[in-house]
Amino acid sequence: MSRYTFPCLSSFDIIFNGRRYKAFKVSTLNPFKGYEEDSDFVMWDGLYDAAVAYGTITVDNSYCGFLAFSHVKIEVDSASCIRDFVKNTRRMQERFFRDSGI
Repeated sequence: MSRYTFPCLSSFDIIFNGRRYKAFKVSTLNPFKGYEEDSDFVMWDGLYDAAVAYGTITVDNSYCGFLAFSHVKIEVDSASCIRDFVKNTRRMQERFFRDSGI
């Protein structure tokens, strides 16, 4: 039994497929929980079974975004590849939890 849970992502273009985290593209043609309105991708945390970040891919292929679970916009450091964006998101998520006392 896996301790990680993910939504059905069979219709999405998976751009990062890790054990705990997955990132996938969204669009108006392939929506996901409203994130398609202002995002190109969503990053899912299988431990919490929730979106952890969302963002856009710029014309120079940089990944920019925000934590998805905060009540305020917390920007994730941009990255030149999705793997680095995932690392940056993990770091920001851990910092948020630590600073919040969670």
